Amino acid sequence: MKHLYLFIIMLYVSHAMHGQISITEISYNPPEMGNDSLEYIELFNHSESDVDLTGYKFSAGVNHTFAEGTLAKGAYLLLAGNTQAIKNVFGVDATKWTDGALLNGGEEITLLDGAGNTVTSVTFKDVAPWPTRAEGTDGDGRSIEICNPKADPNDGANWKVSENKIDVTIEGYEVYGTPGKANSISDCGTTPDATVIVSSNVFTPADITINVGETVEWTNTGGNHNVNGSLATFPSNPEGFYSGAASSDAWSFSFTFNLPGIYQYQCDPHASLGMIGRITVIMPVVTDPFPKYEITTASTVNGAGVADSLGVNCTLEGIVYGGNLRATGLQFYIVDENNNGIGVFDNSFDFGYTVTEGDKIQVKGAIAQYNGLTQIDVSELTVLSSGNDLVNPKIIDTYLENDESILESIQNFSFKDPSQWIGTGSGFNVTMTNGNTDFVVRIDNDVDLYTMSIPDGALFNVKGMLSQFDSSEPYDSGYQLIPRYALDFEKVSSSEDVNIHDIKIYPNPAQDVLHLNLEEQINEVSAINIDGKSFDLTFDGGIVNVSNLIDGTYILKLQTENKTLHIPFIIKH
Repeated sequence: MKHLYLFIIMLYVSHAMHGQISITEISYNPPEMGNDSLEYIELFNHSESDVDLTGYKFSAGVNHTFAEGTLAKGAYLLLAGNTQAIKNVFGVDATKWTDGALLNGGEEITLLDGAGNTVTSVTFKDVAPWPTRAEGTDGDGRSIEICNPKADPNDGANWKVSENKIDVTIEGYEVYGTPGKANSISDCGTTPDATVIVSSNVFTPADITINVGETVEWTNTGGNHNVNGSLATFPSNPEGFYSGAASSDAWSFSFTFNLPGIYQYQCDPHASLGMIGRITVIMPVVTDPFPKYEITTASTVNGAGVADSLGVNCTLEGIVYGGNLRATGLQFYIVDENNNGIGVFDNSFDFGYTVTEGDKIQVKGAIAQYNGLTQIDVSELTVLSSGNDLVNPKIIDTYLENDESILESIQNFSFKDPSQWIGTGSGFNVTMTNGNTDFVVRIDNDVDLYTMSIPDGALFNVKGMLSQFDSSEPYDSGYQLIPRYALDFEKVSSSEDVNIHDIKIYPNPAQDVLHLNLEEQINEVSAINIDGKSFDLTFDGGIVNVSNLIDGTYILKLQTENKTLHIPFIIKH
C-alpha cells in the first residue's frame, strides 16, 4: 500500500507540473512585406509555483532549447525571431528563438520539458472556427489570444483576435497585441447549448435533442433535487453524468455530451414521482463552409460580364498553368481537364506555395472579380499531385468572354509593330496580326519573355492564357493573351515551300523571284522584315520580283479585293 500511495503521489505531481505553462498569444502573420519580423509566441505560467525551464525545448513550430532560466508563477515569457523589432514596436523584451518561422496557414507549436514530456501544444489555423483574416488576423495586424490559459488550446473557438491597439501602423494596417502581458481577451463566451430548469419535481423540458459536442446546463430553482445519469443507474447510457447528491440549494450543473445515443437520467428523491428526463444526442449535420464547385460553375458571368458567383465561398480543383504573375502574393491560373479555367489570387500572401505548372491543387476561397477577370481569392491552398499533363490549347480566331482563363493559341500571326516590344514597366502589350484580325498579347514582367529580345521570326503560333483588363461594366473588352514563357512563341517554319489560304509560293527560300499560285486578283504586293520595315515589290503574271531584298526572313503581304494575306518566306542568295 505504501508503494501504491507513493506512486499515486508521483503521478499527481507529474500531472500537475505538465499543466503549468500555456501558450497564450501567437503572432504568426504580421502585416509586413517580406520577412515577418513581428512574429512571436507568448508563454504564461498559470500555476502557483515557479518553473525551471532548463532543458525545455520546442519540438514543433520553431527551433529553440532553453539552456537555463525560470518562469515565475503568474509571469509571461515572449519568444520571437527578431527581438529588436519586437522591442521597437511593442516596447517589450523577448527571447530570440534559435531559428524557424511560423507558417501563415497554421501549424503545430509544441513545448517539451527536459524529459521530453509535452508541456503544452497547440495546432493553430487561419480558418474558422479559428480567427480568420476577416476578423483582422492573418496579415491584417492582429495577433490571436486565448480566452483563458486553462482553456483547450486546440479549440479554435477559444482564440480571439487581440483588442489592444499598439498605435503603430504597418503597410496600412494598425497593429494589435499584448505581447508579454495579460491578454485583452478574457471571456471564452461559452454558453450552454440547452438549458433544463429543475423545479416542482419536474425537468423542463424533460426530453431534448442536441448535437454531439453540445452542452446541457441544469439549473435548480426550488426543491431538493439532483441529476443522475450515471452508468450505475442507467447502464445503457453511452456515458455517465452525475451532479452529486440531491440539494435544495440554487445550484447549476453542466455536462458536455461527446458520444451519440439516448441518455436517461433522473432526480433520485423524486424518480418514483416521474421526475425523469431523456437526452437524445445526434451527430450534427456538417455544412462545409467551402462547398466543392466545378470551375465551370464558379466562372459563369451574366450579360454584363459580372461573375454570377461573386462573393460565394467554394472549393475548386484544377491543374496549374504557367507561373506566378505576382512578385508578392499569388496570381496564376488553374484549368480543368476540359480546358475550363479561372484565376487564383491573393494580394500579398503565397500560403507557402511555389507556383509550379502541372501541379493539381485544391483552392478554398471566395469568388471575386478584378477588371472583369473572374478569380478565386485564396483562403487555403493544398497541392494534391504534381507533374500532371496539360490540355492542348484552343485555336481561336477571336477573344470570347467564355474562354477567359483558358489556354488558347492564335495561328500564323506576325508582329504588327515590333517597336511595341519595350521590356519595361509591369509588363507591355504587343499587337499580333494576320492582316485581317489583330490580337493584344500581354508580356508580363514575371515571365522570361519580358527580359528577352523580340522573338526572331516572321510568323508565329502564339499560346497563352486569356486574361481581361476592363475597368468598367459591361466587362466585354480588354481581353489579352498572356504567354507563360518563351516557348509559347512558336515560329512557323518558313524553310520550305508554303501553302496557306490556298496559295502556293515557291521557291522558298528564294533568290530573285517568287512564284505565286493564286486564282484571286492581286492588287498589291509588299514584304515586311522582322524589324517591321515594309518594302514595295513588283509583280507580273504571278511572279514577284524580290531581287531588291537582302538575305533574311520576311512576310509576303498580298492585298486582294476581299482580304489581306500574310505568308512567310526567306531570301537566301
